[in-house]
Amino acid sequence: MTGILLAGAWVVGAVVVALVGVVSLEVLMRRPEVGVALVLGVTVMQAALLEQEPSLTLPGGISVKFHDVVFALLLTAGIARFLRFRRLTPLERVLMLLGFMLLLSLIRGVLVFGQQSVSEFRLFLPLISTAIYFSSFPPSTVRNDRIGKIWLVLTIPMVVLICLRWAQNLGGVNLGVPMEEFGADAALRVVNGPYGFFIATSVMLTVPYWQQRDERSRKLRWIGGLLLLVVVLLNRRTVWITLLAGVAVVLLRNRKLGHRAMLMVIAAGIVAVGVFEALPESGTETAGGIRPEITSPLTTDTFAWRTEGWSTLLEGWSANPVNWVIGEPFGSGFARDVGGNLVASTSDPHNFYIMTLLRTGVVGMLAFIVLAVGLLRALWRQDSATTVGLFAPGVFPALLVTQLVWFLTWTPGNEVGIIIGLALALASARLRGSPTVRSQTPSSASSAAQRAAPGVRRRARADPHGHGDVR
Repeated sequence: MTGILLAGAWVVGAVVVALVGVVSLEVLMRRPEVGVALVLGVTVMQAALLEQEPSLTLPGGISVKFHDVVFALLLTAGIARFLRFRRLTPLERVLMLLGFMLLLSLIRGVLVFGQQSVSEFRLFLPLISTAIYFSSFPPSTVRNDRIGKIWLVLTIPMVVLICLRWAQNLGGVNLGVPMEEFGADAALRVVNGPYGFFIATSVMLTVPYWQQRDERSRKLRWIGGLLLLVVVLLNRRTVWITLLAGVAVVLLRNRKLGHRAMLMVIAAGIVAVGVFEALPESGTETAGGIRPEITSPLTTDTFAWRTEGWSTLLEGWSANPVNWVIGEPFGSGFARDVGGNLVASTSDPHNFYIMTLLRTGVVGMLAFIVLAVGLLRALWRQDSATTVGLFAPGVFPALLVTQLVWFLTWTPGNEVGIIIGLALALASARLRGSPTVRSQTPSSASSAAQRAAPGVRRRARADPHGHGDVR
């Protein structure tokens, strides 16, 4: 009797999960804003839980976490939408090639390493799933602005979390977070690097508004300034460099706007220097042990340590000719000898280009480079001064450059693929010769829709979300 009850419970649970999955897919295929909220919500949750989120173990010992489900749904929805396209642009084909190489490496890894291959694949799953998903939607000024608003709104809980952890380290407030969680110098580095980069991207979203004088621009300028100060105080040097690279791109494409952005960065840097000088530079004894140190941001020991590890990894990888073509399978690990010490195989090499080469070979690496360069080439001439909502076409070159710099020493965060996907959608529309994103603000877009011809309004009502697009 007990066995029958358990079997019935499993059947009911499977049916419920299937229904939830089908409904979720239907929603995601229609509303990318929901996808953005899920991705960024997962990002904030992982930062708050120190990436120790609940998981479910499937038969075979495969551990599935909540974010795995989210990205699997996004990937499925994106592929389903792409199947409706009549033809793919060259850049979309390159993205699919990269996805195929990752899938091939995953299958090879599961057959040999099991759960370990799935754990490694998690480093790539957010990027490839969100890039495919968001690139499947036609570009829209109004939709991109909504996505940008969601992005900025979900930056707020991340900043609140950071401030609470600063209060713990500097003010003695006990939040239950180990002081050594983010390194010996974690008095200010209270979140891992990718979360700092997430906030830096939020700063870049506000940059086009820094030279405008309307009410919305003033609010975004204040938000951008406060977020910029948080980014600088986090003492993440790679995040600083990416932000400077983004401002440099803005400066190249729009000198007036670039000068203002540079002034704000310099001002935030001056404030940060004052904070670093005011706080102690070495750990002090507390009731709970040693307080985390605030170290100089000018040290280069970490970078030297990483480059030595990269050299060791590539030396071992290049010995097999097969690796040059399709890479090693996921699960092979990243064990390396650095300075006579063996680094654990589960510790990624902190270089996304090398990771891509290791797991997908030259084919996958070239696909990624062609995609990045192709997007920059297609979008470089967008007007960087025109503010047609958040995630306007002109902001993508700066965002893409910050990512390319970030990948030199870090792996992509959950949100990186959103930008790649939105940029690819815009570039693909231009390659097809489709109508470009109209240069109008969200409010003017609504007014224009009200003035549209009756026939146009009827067509818009028939397909309010643009789901009938067949590319």
